[in-house]
Amino acid sequence: MLSRDFVSGLSAVLIAAIYLVFAYQLRTSALDDSVGPGGLPRTYGWMLLALGLMISASAIFKQTRSGAVLDLRLEWKGQGRRIVWAAGLLAIGVCYIAGVSTLGYPLAIALLLVAVALYQGAKPGLHIAAIGIGGAAFLWAVFVLVLGVSMPMGLFAGL
Repeated sequence: MLSRDFVSGLSAVLIAAIYLVFAYQLRTSALDDSVGPGGLPRTYGWMLLALGLMISASAIFKQTRSGAVLDLRLEWKGQGRRIVWAAGLLAIGVCYIAGVSTLGYPLAIALLLVAVALYQGAKPGLHIAAIGIGGAAFLWAVFVLVLGVSMPMGLFAGL
């Protein structure tokens, strides 16, 4: 049986490999600097790949160094629930990505903040709605007004 650290390291390597494939497909322009638009994503991908390899190697080293057979069944106990919980967070993120162009960034990010808070166990109430609206306004202001990033307006495009 494989340890959680080893499986996590291999998962990071797989994610990094997929990420790097997409990072190397970013278009370059004659106006780009020496690093280009893919410089940072490629660096992140290679760092994630290296980290995943180090975690996997560390897990193998720890398991062989201990000499004793570790009871990995105890290590994996209860992980099914955690994986399903993480999949729920992923589903919330997928719904955000699917709806952001239709709903618009302000409404989609407000719904995302509320959904994550409720999913994490926050009690429904006006304070959660205020956090969603306030957080969405703050994030929209940072990205649009401060950083000058164009965000999809969706339902708010006519305003």
